[in-house]
Parts: sequence; C-alpha cells; structure tokens
Amino acid sequence: MKLYTTARPWLNALVAPALGLLCFAASSCEKEPFDNHYTVQDASGFTILGLPNAGLAAKYAPGETAPVIIGYNANESPKDITVFQVINKQDSAVVGTYPANGQFLQSAQLTTQAVPYVVPANLANKTPVRVDVTLTFANGSKRMRRFTYTVASSPTLKFGATPATYRNGLAGTAQSTGDIIGYSVIINEGGISTLPAPAATPNATLFKAVDSLAYYYREGTQAPIRLGVVRNPTAGAANTRTVDIVVPAAASGKTINFVFVAYAQSTSATVTSAPIAIGGTTALATTRTGRVSFGPNSAPDSLAFNLKTGLNEPAANPVTAKDLFVSGVSGNTLVLSAANGTRYYKVPAAQVANGFYTKATANDVGTLIYQNTTAADLGAVAVNDVYAVKVRGTGETMLIRIVGTKNSTGGSTGRVRFEYRSL
Repeated sequence: MKLYTTARPWLNALVAPALGLLCFAASSCEKEPFDNHYTVQDASGFTILGLPNAGLAAKYAPGETAPVIIGYNANESPKDITVFQVINKQDSAVVGTYPANGQFLQSAQLTTQAVPYVVPANLANKTPVRVDVTLTFANGSKRMRRFTYTVASSPTLKFGATPATYRNGLAGTAQSTGDIIGYSVIINEGGISTLPAPAATPNATLFKAVDSLAYYYREGTQAPIRLGVVRNPTAGAANTRTVDIVVPAAASGKTINFVFVAYAQSTSATVTSAPIAIGGTTALATTRTGRVSFGPNSAPDSLAFNLKTGLNEPAANPVTAKDLFVSGVSGNTLVLSAANGTRYYKVPAAQVANGFYTKATANDVGTLIYQNTTAADLGAVAVNDVYAVKVRGTGETMLIRIVGTKNSTGGSTGRVRFEYRSL
C-alpha cells in the first residue's frame, strides 16, 4: 500500500494557486492537485480488490466498466474517494469523487466499496491509461492506489470458410442425436495479444484476452442451453479452432441452432450457426457379399475387390479402385489391405457381441471411425471379425463382416469370404 505525504511544500504553495487560476479560466478543469507533488510510502489499510471472479485486467475495451472495488479501514475516518485518470501520459482529469460509505467485508477484514470507472468510449486501440484511486481522510491526508491498462478491442467471432463438418460423413440433413459436428470458428481475426505489434503487421488490432468460448444449442426463440466450454482459448491473438459438438438427445426431432459466445470479462461476441434439423438415423440398407483369393490356382483378377461396385477389381486396373486386396500371408492366414485411401477400424469384440454389425446405422459407423483415428488396414482376418470402413474419396461408411476363410497352406490357394452393409 502507498501513502502520499507532502515532499515539496514550497512547490505546492506556488503551484496550487496557479492550478486554481487555470481551472477557473477553463471552467471545467479537474486536474489532480497532488499527482506530481507526493512521494510514495507504504500504506496499510487501503487496497484495490477487484471482483472475486473478475479481477483487474491489463486490457479493457472502450465503454467497458472496470470492476474496481477498494478496501479500507473505516475507523480511520475516510471522507471520500477520488478517481483520476491519465490518458497516454498526457490528458489527465478527475473522473469522479464519491463519499466513503462502504460495507464491512468479514473475509477481508476491511470496509469495501465499489467505485465506478468506465473506459472512455472514444479512446483509440492501444492507448495506455493510468487510473489513480485516492482515499481522502477527514484530517486532509490522502492515500492512493493505482492500476494501469491498455485500450484493447472487445472480442470478435466468426465462422471459418467451411462452418460445419459432419464427422459421420453424412449430409447435414442426415444428422441425428449423438452425431458429432465440427464447427470452425475464428476468434479475434487478424488480432494480436501484446505490444509492440509485429513489424509485419504494425496496424494489427490489440484484442482483450478471451477467458472462455462457450457453446449452446437453441430451439427457435427459446433460451439457449449450454453444452460445453473451451477455457482461455486466446490471450487476445487471432485463434482459429474447430469445436466438436455432440448433438444432444433433447434435440431429437427439432430444428436447432448452435450458438458460440466468446467471453472477455464483461464484453463478449456471439455467432450463430445456420439452423439444422435433427432427424432419424440413416440405415445401412444394402447388404452385399464378396470374396478375394490368393495362391497358384487363384484367378489373377480375384486378388482385389471394389466396395463401390461390389465386384472384384481386375489386376490390370489402377490401385485407386482396389478397396480391399490380399497383400500377403501371415502364417497360414491371408492378410488384407487397402491399396487406396479406404481405411478400416476393427470393431471391438464386445461391440460385435452386442449386435453392432446388424444394428449399427451409417451415423454410428461414421462416428465410430471418427473417434478412432487408428483406422488403417484389415490385417490378418478371422471369421466373425467386423470392420468399420471409410471408403476412399467420398467418405462413405460401411460395415464388413468376415464370414469364411480358407487358409493358404503349403502354397495352396487361400480365400476370404465377407459380406458388407452399405447405404
């Protein structure tokens, strides 16, 4: 704490009358009379507390109210509180004087009082400001506390070039509860968090720190319902991120919007998605069968299979259409791979035992593959193995079940029979 005591009384005697004449001439001048004429010493019993969950920050936006709460010892007979600001080390003025009439706060063992302070609305971005809060006592003595901040912009929020990505690979009109939608959002586009600005972007906007990015869903004009939050996404600099949202069960059969809010202390920015209708799931309604073989007596065109056409792919054809082919033998078991971008995820045995192959929808399979980034090739296969499939190019999903195998022993022909469910 700091106590201000007179250091140069002879200078005060000369300067105070001059300041009085200047203020009289200007009719509205309220300069701090002791700002440059007091030395700083320790001063107990006077502090700036700030709000419990919104302490004083290093950056504030024009028009924003700073949460200034001071604490003092009421038994020392304080008279009033004066708030004085200095803008850019040049423009200075008293912005308010208030009677000392706070309430005792047991936890702090001090009398506390909120002091109004609003950032001037006309201040330019990056302007430095100093605020002095002075407590004047009945005997004329004064104590002062100060804080400084830089004027920064309130947060901005917008969607990316592709606002929504449907993780199950289906169209936006085919989303159901439990599906995952990834929304691309840009916080503080083109902004910076600290000064000086980079040499490459000297005019970049200084933004306030964003303490949270919350997301909600809303049906029509009803109140939004919070789904989750990203804590401290940026200290102010531009930040592009994708937020995965799980469609809530309560949205079934409804048309909803997803709402994103970037909070920066008392200011915020909001962006709302296009409406999306949450309907039923999409069935894997088509079941087909296929086989591949390997060995000296197998046909050359039986090594590979095209899941889109439902046919074996001729050996002479390019690998781009070969979604499944025999790549070798492990022991006596054929090893199956993909020669293109098609990827497989082996469904855990517990899920298979619960009927995943027969019950799963395209929504279920697409979500399962998205949540398991280890999807690769099939490898060595066995009867009743089940694989979730993401087919090259389109992102279409399928389910494959191995229904029969014939091992390749002593150089004999090996075979794998399978069935698969698709749209």
